[in-house]
Amino acid sequence: MLDRCKLIIELQHVADKLFVDSTPSYHLAQDIWQLIIGDSTFLYKVREVHNAPWPVPLWQGNLGDIIPVEMIPNKSYVVLSVDGSQIYPDRHNILSCFLINTGSVVLPYGIENKRVQLFSDPTVFAGVDEHQQSFTTDGVNCKRQELELRAGLDLGKQIKKEYGSAVSSIVLFDGSLIFWHLSSKEIAVRDQFLNAYLALLDELYQEKIPVAWYISMPKSKELMSLVRLYLCNFDHQKKELYAPVDAVIDSGIMYSMLEPHTRSIVFSNHSSISHYYPRHLRPFFFYIHTGNEIGRVEIPSWIACDEQMVDMIASVVIDQCIKGGGYPVALAEAHEQAVVKGPDREFFYHFLQKMSIDRKYTVSVSRKSIKKRGIGI
Repeated sequence: MLDRCKLIIELQHVADKLFVDSTPSYHLAQDIWQLIIGDSTFLYKVREVHNAPWPVPLWQGNLGDIIPVEMIPNKSYVVLSVDGSQIYPDRHNILSCFLINTGSVVLPYGIENKRVQLFSDPTVFAGVDEHQQSFTTDGVNCKRQELELRAGLDLGKQIKKEYGSAVSSIVLFDGSLIFWHLSSKEIAVRDQFLNAYLALLDELYQEKIPVAWYISMPKSKELMSLVRLYLCNFDHQKKELYAPVDAVIDSGIMYSMLEPHTRSIVFSNHSSISHYYPRHLRPFFFYIHTGNEIGRVEIPSWIACDEQMVDMIASVVIDQCIKGGGYPVALAEAHEQAVVKGPDREFFYHFLQKMSIDRKYTVSVSRKSIKKRGIGI
């Protein structure tokens, strides 16, 4: 049980660290950004940077361009979205398995005789895979992302066949196209999941199904890498020169640039993991002012090279945020279909127990787990 009185005291002890006035840092970053925009040679200098300790993005065109996003209130389109949730393996239970629940939605707009479709598809995994990874938290998370991509691909094919090419459609995912979580994994594990992800992304490309990833309240610092380089005059070893802006994130710059319903230019990501992507799948991104927040939209290279498709995706994201009260309604609905709540978790383990009894199989549960479910004094 949480002692709330002691908690209040603890929070007061760290209040100075929690509530730091970072206004001067943000003002400095915004001022440097304006200097960068006005420097016609800056991109050439950035291209010469090697071995920077953080991802340094590249771009084409004018860095300071602000692009209005066209509204589409009367245009027909279909947005598909997929999200996942899971029940991790219980190490206190001898039955080794886990559940991934994939939620999907189809939201058609301006199309007669077409209705909203909602899906919830549970998949149970048992046994052990060749890398012994499926039963770790990281392994489950990786598998969930793979299933989300698979569900998005299958749904995209279905809608493309059902609606034809006359209606614009987009598959929208929550989170990042950049598989950051694989960067620190062992080579065998990284290759196992990355190859599966990239194969699915390539199928989306082959089917020409528009796809994008939306990140709400992004904490990215890729544009801040440019500010750091400017402050240290491209000598990233001089950490003290860019230390004043270490806490600033990209959205701090974008808030000073973007008006509601506008977006930035498109940037290419150059994180270490992105170098494993085939050229046509390399991750790109742009920032967008939804009217409520600065969001980050990530897209593969084949879409980033098509200006009309980028504009369409930006318009759909804005429209979805308006309909969803600040957050894309398709993502919110997919999450509702996917989420596994407490009673669902109890049902999962209860039915496992029932199956074991029906099959006359003795299930061992740790005393710790039993004790946590009912503590006596």
